[in-house]
Amino acid sequence: MKKLIFPLIALLLLGACVGRDKPYKYNKEELLTNSALCPTKKNEKKWAKQTPREMFESNNIPSIEFEFDSTVMKHHSYEILDKVAEVLNTDNRIKLVIEGYSDQVGSDEYNDWLSGARTSAVKNYLVSRGVPSESIKTFGHGSRKLVTAVDTPEGRACNRRITMRFTTRTWKSVF
Repeated sequence: MKKLIFPLIALLLLGACVGRDKPYKYNKEELLTNSALCPTKKNEKKWAKQTPREMFESNNIPSIEFEFDSTVMKHHSYEILDKVAEVLNTDNRIKLVIEGYSDQVGSDEYNDWLSGARTSAVKNYLVSRGVPSESIKTFGHGSRKLVTAVDTPEGRACNRRITMRFTTRTWKSVF
């Protein structure tokens, strides 16, 4: 019996290995949207198509992205921020928490400053759209909360982001 089981197991294991394909090579667009590399990008395209009301109801706000080593937002971010401003301007009870993150390039002190400067850039844009400054809180986390540890240009781009969430609670109850 033992003489039959060992060759059968070996044959099954060998058969499982034979059918394997070569590893899939992702192009740049796939790398940036691949949920394994960048989980925050998984639903971004769907979320970007939401109306302001849907954005508020789902509290799924697409990330705001920045150029490398810069407080300059990528062009598509302004459309998202305009929808966020529209939500905040409809009801003065709605508040926004903005959190900024940087990639792992540079010192902790610099990345803390950069993530804070990015949140300020987002807040300033929203204020320029009529949103009351006191309805927005900002936090910069630097590179302490990476979404991916992949140290490639695509992985670092994934970590350079701003996340936002709506709340109707008072600031005292949020923090």
